Amino acid sequence: MKVISGLSNVESVGLRNVAATLGTFDGVHLGHRKIIETLLRIGAEQDLNPVLVTFNPHPQLVLGRKGPTELLTTFDEKMKLLEDTGVETVVVLEFNRQLASYPPEDFVREILLKKLDMKALVFGYDHAFGKDRAGNRELLEEISKNNGFTFTVVPEYKIDGLTLKSTPIRKELKLGDYKRAVAALGYNYFITGKIVKGHGVGKTMGYPTVNLAVPSGKLLPREGVYAATARFDGRKYAGMAYIGQRLTFDDETLSVEINLFDFSGRIEADTAVLELLGFIRPPAKFSSPDELAKNIREDEKVIRGRINQEE
Repeated sequence: MKVISGLSNVESVGLRNVAATLGTFDGVHLGHRKIIETLLRIGAEQDLNPVLVTFNPHPQLVLGRKGPTELLTTFDEKMKLLEDTGVETVVVLEFNRQLASYPPEDFVREILLKKLDMKALVFGYDHAFGKDRAGNRELLEEISKNNGFTFTVVPEYKIDGLTLKSTPIRKELKLGDYKRAVAALGYNYFITGKIVKGHGVGKTMGYPTVNLAVPSGKLLPREGVYAATARFDGRKYAGMAYIGQRLTFDDETLSVEINLFDFSGRIEADTAVLELLGFIRPPAKFSSPDELAKNIREDEKVIRGRINQEE
C-alpha cells in the first residue's frame, strides 16, 4: 500500500484518473469496509485508480466540538488495518484549522479535482466534511453534476441492530456488549502499547503480568477481565487480561495488563499488541490478596476452557 502524506507530495506523485473516498476511517470497521469495497468496485468498473483520502490527526482532536475523543485506532493501527482492505493508495492530509475552514466546494475543486484528478467519488450515506460540515450528500450531488465526476452513496448498514459507524461502536465497547461491538468491527479489539514495569503484585500471587502504557486518546473498552492474546517478539501468547483499577489494593490508577499462560523467558520487545478475545467479568474488590488470587485462578480456568473450545 502506497501512503502519500501531504498535498505537496500528492502533486509530486501526479495521481491521475482517480476514484476517491474521503473520511477519518477510525477503526476501519465493517461500515468502512463496505465503502472501500464500493470504491474498489467502481475503480475496476470505470478503469480508475482507487484512492482513499484520510486525515491525521482525527478532526475531533483538533476541533474538540464534542469534548475529548477516544479513538478506536491510533494512526499506525489504522494504517495497518487499511493495508488489509486491498486499497493500494492512501492520501493522508494534515488536519488543521486551515483545512477545516475550507468550504466543501473549494475542497472538492482545489484538492479532489485539481490535485487528485478525481473522476468518481464514493461517500458514506451521512458523511459530511468542510467548513461547518456543509459538504453533505445533497451538496455533493449538485457539485458532481457541474464538475464532471460520478457520485456514489454507500447506504447505512447494521449488524445486530448496531449501525456500522465509529461513534456507536465506541459506545458499545465502552459501556455495552463486547460481542456486539466486535461483530460491527469485524475483528477483535486490540491495543498497541509500550511495555512498562508494573508494581509486581501479580508476581507475588503467582500471576506475573505484562503491563502496557496505552497511547493517549486510544479508547479503552469496558473495564474488567478478558480472555486475550499478546503479540511481541514475533510470537503470540494466550492469557488473561485485566483493564481497570486495582480495587483490592485501593489503587485508582488505571491498569492494562495481561498474564500469559505457559510463558517463561525474557521479553525483548518494547511494545506489545493486546487482542481482547472476549469479556469475562467486571472488576471486583476482594477482601484480601488471597481472595483475589483465588478468583484469578477461577478466571484462568474459565479462560483456558474458552480458548481450548475455540482452537
